[in-house]
Amino acid sequence: MAYDDRPGIEEYWFEFPERFAGSLTCSADPWIACLLPLAATLGQPLRICAPVDPLLASNVPRILEIWTRWYRDRYPHVRAIPVEAPPPQAAPLAAEPREGAGLFSGGVDSFFMCLRDAARAKRGGQRPEIDKLLCVHGFDIPISAPQEFERLLVRLAPAAQAMGKELIPVATNLRDMRFREARWGNLAHGGALASVGLALGPRLRSLHIAASHAYRPFHEWGSHPDTDPLLSTSVTRIVHEGAGVLRTRKMEYVAESDAAMRALHVCYRNGDSNNCCDCRKCYLAMLTFEVRGELSRCSTMRTTIDLGRVEKVYLKSNAYIKLYGEVDVLARRAGRADVSAAIRKCISRTQRLQRRLRAVDWMSKKPGLWRVAHYLRPRVLAGSVR
Repeated sequence: MAYDDRPGIEEYWFEFPERFAGSLTCSADPWIACLLPLAATLGQPLRICAPVDPLLASNVPRILEIWTRWYRDRYPHVRAIPVEAPPPQAAPLAAEPREGAGLFSGGVDSFFMCLRDAARAKRGGQRPEIDKLLCVHGFDIPISAPQEFERLLVRLAPAAQAMGKELIPVATNLRDMRFREARWGNLAHGGALASVGLALGPRLRSLHIAASHAYRPFHEWGSHPDTDPLLSTSVTRIVHEGAGVLRTRKMEYVAESDAAMRALHVCYRNGDSNNCCDCRKCYLAMLTFEVRGELSRCSTMRTTIDLGRVEKVYLKSNAYIKLYGEVDVLARRAGRADVSAAIRKCISRTQRLQRRLRAVDWMSKKPGLWRVAHYLRPRVLAGSVR
């Protein structure tokens, strides 16, 4: 990869088990998917020397239009850029039976996607939509921590087998390259996830990406029901799976699976295979299991919760406030006034801090005050659990 604004090149790569060598694509499809967010962020043309699938090529302008509309005010540097590639070519027909794959991190969203797929197939007496689970080293766990990724695979493999699916380890250095300049959450991770499956495009009939958000209208996000399907090709359909399903409902599915409760990995705070059990994501899962009476069954989490720490959790977005609000409803239904009180104090404290941070953000944009804002921000959040 070469850039217009700096000398030298970067080498991006994906690594699959050797038995998949014959199934890897020679097209530019995976590179379009993962590099388009970076090109839009840098404002540089994306020049590709390999042909692109015609469906994907026709969807690129629509993807760029959506991003620029979403972030016109918030991230005005994100803009539509030209994409230069050889004329699109229809993909050759696959000679082997084609399969469905899902991106699988071991988190709540991806476990729900896979468990629901297995349940649907069992009820209908049909073949599951998802046959393979692609677990990516280099996204949540850094590529520099191979032992941690191996530990995660050891934990996830029995769960995959219990769901009747094959776990496939994949590695990529995307997040170690300049790709990291594209905002992972808001813009880049949907394309990164899609690119992993599109690399196996000749083999896959569909690629399933677990949805993050439940509330409509859906929050602007890197993986979104409006943009993920636009990364489909003529041979591989990208499916945004589970949009609109409440997280508490997803966790009901997880709690009903002993295999999932032994393998759940919701936290990437420390970049390892363990849940830290002291961040907003971990407390969300722990509190949900606690009010359901299931926390003791989740062997990857602490089985006790310090509700004083819960009160100090800073919920960085309105989406998290809604998620904690869901658990508050469950807690009150279960007669857990102690948990409900802690969550309400957490939400109230977060809203006070958000008001102060808005003032800090205003100061950060004013000449002469930005240094004060830089000083104040960490002090506003001092003592918060994040």
